[in-house]
Amino acid sequence: MKNVFLLASLLVSVFTLNAQDTLVAYLSPDGMMTHILNKARGGTVMSLSNDTDYVLTLTTPQDGWWKIVDIWTAGDDDSEVVLEGSDTGEYWIHFRALGLGTSNYGGQELYLRDAPDDNANIVFTFNQEMELMPMDIQGDWVKVMVDGYDIVGWIEAEWLCSNPLTNCC
Repeated sequence: MKNVFLLASLLVSVFTLNAQDTLVAYLSPDGMMTHILNKARGGTVMSLSNDTDYVLTLTTPQDGWWKIVDIWTAGDDDSEVVLEGSDTGEYWIHFRALGLGTSNYGGQELYLRDAPDDNANIVFTFNQEMELMPMDIQGDWVKVMVDGYDIVGWIEAEWLCSNPLTNCC
């Protein structure tokens, strides 16, 4: 039942992208712990172990930082992570700790553009699945950095997958 709730939560978040300017992403671990701060560039109020898969609902991107709405563990034991310890009542995470997979499972050619518009200049083209780090959001477009590169561009949210355990087919 919990898996159904998590899936429903993720789908609602994806489909309400425009209305709430929220984004669902997963924790993309690169070390022992990921720190959650009480404000952008603030102090650490809690840490997440990188031996667990997490899914985060995010909002209010600000200079590379995302405000956390909620955090869930992913998998058979999915449960909400209690956010605690912040004197500001807010919880923030840096975009480099986050990941989104691309859903071009059939080898579709995808484009990163220099602006959130189908007619904007293409800055990067690829046809393999990639992990991207979300930096910003504007309507149906997400500004991302290609993991392992310093390439930044905008991609339509429909091509992104926020599930750390499987693809979003």
